[in-house]
Amino acid sequence: MERPIPVVLKDVGLTYHTSDGETKAVEHLSLTLKYGDILGIVGPSGSGKTTLLSVVAGILAPTEGKVEVCGLPPSEGKDKCGYMLQRDELFPWLTIIDNVLLSAKVKGLKDRRAYAENLLDKYGLKAYADRYPRELSGGMRQRVALIRTLVPSPEILLLDEPFGALDFQTRVYVVDDVRKIIKNEGKSALFVTHDISEAISMCDALAVLSARPAHVKKFFDLSRLAHLSPMQRRDDPSFGALYDEVWKALEFKKENEI
Repeated sequence: MERPIPVVLKDVGLTYHTSDGETKAVEHLSLTLKYGDILGIVGPSGSGKTTLLSVVAGILAPTEGKVEVCGLPPSEGKDKCGYMLQRDELFPWLTIIDNVLLSAKVKGLKDRRAYAENLLDKYGLKAYADRYPRELSGGMRQRVALIRTLVPSPEILLLDEPFGALDFQTRVYVVDDVRKIIKNEGKSALFVTHDISEAISMCDALAVLSARPAHVKKFFDLSRLAHLSPMQRRDDPSFGALYDEVWKALEFKKENEI
């Protein structure tokens, strides 16, 4: 049986209503996340990148258009999503294994300890299972946060600026780790970032959003780089030209902002 497409957004619109009136955050936006892909989303500040993740996660309901998560409405498909935030949000008083199991516990899932321990072992963190977050480097903590997201076995990962709290050198290496883990575990991911270099090195495809109301301004197919690791992509001769193309697509006029 063929798997349903992980995420489909078709002609989606979202309008916020406040006491001051209404603001169109998203308008006529269409995107498809293919199975096994990492789809990057970049755009000007305030363009609605995180809003899209909230729509897919079922946190916000669109006012127009159609959204499907594994063939279901977001309200029914939300358990198929795992959300990873910018900061690792590990509880300092819990051990690494207890932090990792927390997401499954919140969702009422039992018997996940063996799977969690296997993931920690698989990705070089077994020796730290009984230690505390303060004993880990920033990069290791992000790996723990990703493993915590994976423990409930979501089909789709929603990554909201997951490396934003790390210094440049650490994030370059962590991008390598995270892409490898996502691919090894057979997940599909929506990846929001402000960093063009990070997006090109991490993703299989890249959508550039306009200023508000957001729509897809340009789409980049990066599948020709799929055989390269993020570190190798940065050294590829095509990287600089790709960066320039994405940067030009990001340009917008200030009067279009709301």
